[in-house]
Amino acid sequence: MAAAPRSSPALRLLLVDADPAARSVLRAGLEARIARPLMIVEAGEPAAVRAVVGDRTFDAMAVDIGTLGGLPAFEDLVRRSPNVAVYAMGPASDVRDAVASVQAGAADFLEKPLDGAAFARRIERLFTAVEPPAADAFEGLVGKSQAMHTLVDQIARIAPSTAPVFIIGDSGTGKGLVARAVHARSRRRSGPFVLVDCAGDDRADLVGELAAPGGALDKADGGTLVLDEIGRLPEMVQSLLLRVLESGEVGGGADRRKVAPRFVATTNRRPDDVSGPGGLRPDLYFRLAVLPIRMPPLSERRDDVPALCDEFLRRAARDLGVRPPRLAPGAERLLLDRPWPGNVRELRNFCERLATLHDGALVTEDAVADLLATVRTAPVAAAPAAPGRIVVRPLWMEEARIIEEAIEAFGGNVARAAAALEISPSTIYRKRRGWVDDESAAAEAAADPVWPRAGYG
Repeated sequence: MAAAPRSSPALRLLLVDADPAARSVLRAGLEARIARPLMIVEAGEPAAVRAVVGDRTFDAMAVDIGTLGGLPAFEDLVRRSPNVAVYAMGPASDVRDAVASVQAGAADFLEKPLDGAAFARRIERLFTAVEPPAADAFEGLVGKSQAMHTLVDQIARIAPSTAPVFIIGDSGTGKGLVARAVHARSRRRSGPFVLVDCAGDDRADLVGELAAPGGALDKADGGTLVLDEIGRLPEMVQSLLLRVLESGEVGGGADRRKVAPRFVATTNRRPDDVSGPGGLRPDLYFRLAVLPIRMPPLSERRDDVPALCDEFLRRAARDLGVRPPRLAPGAERLLLDRPWPGNVRELRNFCERLATLHDGALVTEDAVADLLATVRTAPVAAAPAAPGRIVVRPLWMEEARIIEEAIEAFGGNVARAAAALEISPSTIYRKRRGWVDDESAAAEAAADPVWPRAGYG
């Protein structure tokens, strides 16, 4: 039976196993992961268990069924410990004991050989619930990995600004959730949140959807306008957005009016591809990408998989009106090891299948493996063919290309290009003068096959 979260700083745990090595694995996992003080008691025989349980109270127990004397003794211990999270332990082959122990009230069944880190994660999730997770304040974002800490910190810093936000990330990483989190943490949180789907090769109809009286720009006035999947837009739409960003005006003649939405754009295209051929005009890109946010794929935040599974199973079970299933340690390891190319969305869909097929049951490693075998994974875009020879240009050449593109985008206006690049006009003039000498040096270096390695100790 799951214990209620406690406000006491120390967690009291009982580890029962005749094998000292098994107890050591669990103790090491707990001490490495749990930040709160721990009081850990170990017992290796039934008489010792009866003595300590009669003399002390515990928050959680991990009990080897064989050491205790079998299932009847385990069931009796669970009955005598109504407010304790009791975890049963036994060989992975003892499926009958695993099911029977959970039916008797065990919080879970830990398969042997034991995984101390996985057990510590269960204890951590159960007894840190007294502190609302920081993710709750960010519109459903779940996870405590370093990648998520970085993302949450970015949102907290960026949200209060009124500058446009540009969210870049693979499909399924949660760009929409981050857009909502930015709005929820902004000064415009009481205003409207309007999302426009810009996906598709031909969205000329977006002009009307955005600019018509009562359209998305009017609806988002004073709030947030999300341009979802903005990677490709017709030229007419880009011109419209650029005008609104520069002047704050939309419409013409009698329909001309001022609007002031905060723009949030999202895309699953790479940054160097967004403003490339077929993408956004550089001047529009520079206007939108003032505050960039990169979404980490699930492969960069694997530590969040158990917490995400817990959350998705809970949500799915609630929607279905059933009890959420529990993952055996081996099943959890399978999910941790999976690459999840479809990211959080793919994991969520898988958990919904689990909740539908395993109402309240303990899901074994074999059950998860069988279900994974039937799931068609999300397609992964093929990487472009590697060129036969990689050409590496000096940094000043790339810098020159970016600056010249910006100047061209603003019709030769150096001041406006400098503002978009967040540098001073004098910096552009100074760098352009320096490139004349650099081009001569590059021409001489091109004839020297040793040059690419020179100067790099």
